[in-house]
Amino acid sequence: MTDEIDGREALERELYWAADAFPGSRRSTRELRMALHELAATMRADEHSKVPRDEPQLVSRSRWRRKVKIGFYTILRPITHRYDRLIGELAVLSRMLADRLADAEAEIQRLRDVGEGRDSGTTG
Repeated sequence: MTDEIDGREALERELYWAADAFPGSRRSTRELRMALHELAATMRADEHSKVPRDEPQLVSRSRWRRKVKIGFYTILRPITHRYDRLIGELAVLSRMLADRLADAEAEIQRLRDVGEGRDSGTTG
């Protein structure tokens, strides 16, 4: 039984390390831009809310434990509030950078199309 568990743990460990470190690295520029836009919107909304939505650190099965976690978060919120704003601004700047990257890719593609049209016109 322990050999089976050890084998399973070894397999899980190998699969973990073989996985892509950044699962979003295969995204297109448009998908990346949309993800950054959603992140920026979420951060802006969380900046003004008492408790951020979908915060994994504040979730608990026990009702009293969840209330204690939210209480501590609410008490410590003024200390970390500045970082929410900064992360939101970083997300907006990243989205703007993704917009510029998409524009640059479109311009490069347009120039390639023009270059290929010119090359094919001179050979004929």
